[in-house]
Amino acid sequence: MKPQQFDGTTPWNVYRRRFEAAAKANSWSSTEKPTALPLALRGDAAAILRRISPEEQAVYEQLVGHLEMRYGQPHLEHVYHT
Repeated sequence: MKPQQFDGTTPWNVYRRRFEAAAKANSWSSTEKPTALPLALRGDAAAILRRISPEEQAVYEQLVGHLEMRYGQPHLEHVYHT
């Protein structure tokens, strides 16, 4: 099962649940999930990768944390943009 793409227009919490379902269906390990998630990002969501170090991108929880800060909580979006 291939995860859907995420461009920032779908609510992050909805997308994350779908991504986690795809990860479970594919039996992805904790090292496979941080590889698959960036491949599913498009547009503005993919641009966030420029702000995240390769070391942080390699850790799923850290990668998700950055996406959560940007797309998960509307009241924090302005903080991440600055």
